[in-house]
Amino acid sequence: MGSIGQRHLKNLKKINKNYKFFALRKKKNSPELDLTNKVIGEKFRAFNNNVTEISEKVSKKLKFHSVFICNPSSLHVKTSLTYIRNCKNLFIEKPLSNNLKNIKKLLQKIKLNKINCAVGYQLRYHPILQKIKKLIETKKLGEIKSAYLRNGYYLPYHHKYEDYKKGYAANKKLGGGVILCFIHEIDYANYLFERPLYMSCDGGKKSKLKIDVEDHAKMIIDYKNTKKNFKVKIDIDFIEKIEKRFCKIIFEKGVIYWNLKKDYLNINFKNKSKIQIKSSFKNRNDLFFKEMKEVMRDFENKKEPKSNLKNGITSLQLAMAAKESMRKNKPIKIKDFL
Repeated sequence: MGSIGQRHLKNLKKINKNYKFFALRKKKNSPELDLTNKVIGEKFRAFNNNVTEISEKVSKKLKFHSVFICNPSSLHVKTSLTYIRNCKNLFIEKPLSNNLKNIKKLLQKIKLNKINCAVGYQLRYHPILQKIKKLIETKKLGEIKSAYLRNGYYLPYHHKYEDYKKGYAANKKLGGGVILCFIHEIDYANYLFERPLYMSCDGGKKSKLKIDVEDHAKMIIDYKNTKKNFKVKIDIDFIEKIEKRFCKIIFEKGVIYWNLKKDYLNINFKNKSKIQIKSSFKNRNDLFFKEMKEVMRDFENKKEPKSNLKNGITSLQLAMAAKESMRKNKPIKIKDFL
């Protein structure tokens, strides 16, 4: 069980001690990790974590309240389609896939079987992101003029307990590459700005990292506004050794700056007054815990989660448009692409 699967497992145990857990695992050499991703055991052992391991044959005969898909991105859709008839609720880790193949089929099957589906974009549950959304909707700072989203972090530092060359992020066949790995930026841009018109992307591989995927990408997305369209720049890479992650939005009447690393929001007004909002989260896992708590509550109440199949598909489509733009070296009209 990989890092994100172990994290969800630990958080679900905190939410409800009466849950029973089953695991279908192909690889069984992952180390056991704590919630800070520190290695606490040579191997993750299901028995020691009150998890019952089952075979693929047995898993297809059982009925589950919820199924969590936490394998490599390239296998998400295939695995989801396999278990749609075995569950009431489905949680798919981000990104939904590494291509658009069988996405329509997945959507049709989920609707047909009346499955409640969540996708693992935990930032949608962040109070600061929701605060920014409210500032945009109420137009307290006027119309948006432009925005810049940055996420850069050296790939070998992501999971220090493993050889980065073997991880999914470094391998094309597993669904790797910086565009899909850092797709959170695309997703929360869509959440904030809503109506993308064009995608332009310049990127590729320029580092000495031993990977067969792109290690940097600079995207420009044209978004529709009530008065005037505006551009959102998204700059992501696997190269930056000092982690940088922030969001800056320029409005008619001020500027906001969200530091995702230090978890605070600055709101700067044109009259030079300033407000700083600090996150109430004490550690990185608090957001994942909040996500999981809300997802399970929505599953129980048969309510569509904040991060759902619809935004999962839209974000994947934009990521694929970015890759297409990078290949063809031209802007992609989103309406035509979708």
